[in-house]
Amino acid sequence: MDQNIRNLINKCIEGDRNAQRDLYEKYKGRFYALCLRYASNTDEAQDIMIEAFLKVFNSLKNYRGDGEFEGWLYRIFSNHAISYVSRSKKDVLSLKTKEDIDENTLLEKANAFNDDTRDALLRYLQCLNVRERTVFNMIAIEEYTFAEVAEELHVKKTVVKTYFYRARASLQIMLKKNEKELLKEYNMDK
Repeated sequence: MDQNIRNLINKCIEGDRNAQRDLYEKYKGRFYALCLRYASNTDEAQDIMIEAFLKVFNSLKNYRGDGEFEGWLYRIFSNHAISYVSRSKKDVLSLKTKEDIDENTLLEKANAFNDDTRDALLRYLQCLNVRERTVFNMIAIEEYTFAEVAEELHVKKTVVKTYFYRARASLQIMLKKNEKELLKEYNMDK
């Protein structure tokens, strides 16, 4: 682990407010994007992010340094976002968090898109209803299986598949519509 990060963590554990602000500033962009995937709007994403950062600051003393710090953060943010959705949305059945998320795989997926594509996908995800958005995130981003999502949501696997396929179809329609608009904008339409 980078010595600067280790020092920052130690100062945060000691309660240094400047160090906490520095940690927040360093990681807020990356994790705000994760929160947006689960949120209905930017205000909700901000709430999720702030609550998750509070969890991080309260849990830093438990970080052992075994894996990547950013992966550890990702797990806290991901679990908190799922938990937040289950608490705040009455139409999503009880969700539990998945403790054994493969941190490296998730970080690779988060970095796979360029900024424009990522921004467009986040906007489209927010257009989905909360059930479809949650199921799509859990399966496509967090790599849960259909069976795991069904267990977490306390619904049948066929219900999870329905939500996932509806979400995927809606996203495909939005992406195709966006592509057509771009082609028109640049006079490349047929």
